Amino acid sequence: MNGLVAVQEHAHTELLTCRVGDQWIGFHVQQVREVVTNQERTQMPLSSDAVLGLINLRGRVMTELDVRKVVGLPERAAGKSYHVAIIESSSGEDFGLTVDEVGEVMLLNPDHYEPTPRSLDAVWKEVSEGVLKLEDGVLVLVNVERFIALTIPRAEQGVSDAAVLH
Repeated sequence: MNGLVAVQEHAHTELLTCRVGDQWIGFHVQQVREVVTNQERTQMPLSSDAVLGLINLRGRVMTELDVRKVVGLPERAAGKSYHVAIIESSSGEDFGLTVDEVGEVMLLNPDHYEPTPRSLDAVWKEVSEGVLKLEDGVLVLVNVERFIALTIPRAEQGVSDAAVLH
């Protein structure tokens, strides 16, 4: 896909902005169901580090994934508050993506959109749809489907490896 097509596809896209570490990221608003804070979770034994556990949100049970772990950032300080963006995947399954801070909903400005830089870390490149130039840095536009696909196979592999050992 060339840059012009990408800009046209995103011309009227609203993004939920979130911060993970020092990096701003954005999710397409139409995939975000809601945002909750400090959600109680049930740990899942033998799951990968990126799977924080399962959360039950008003009767909907979903997997909670740690965005920090997936992109290689250090763990959040103990006791520090966090937010969970409840995201609906294309398969209709809900996932909770844990972030440090939730910003605002913004309209993607095509003049500030750039294709994913080749110099980004491999994981960031894998999950990125492009970047937006901000006044104080850049925002990575996250492709939720690629993010989940990158994370879930790791979790399934971790379970099968552990099962063989027992």
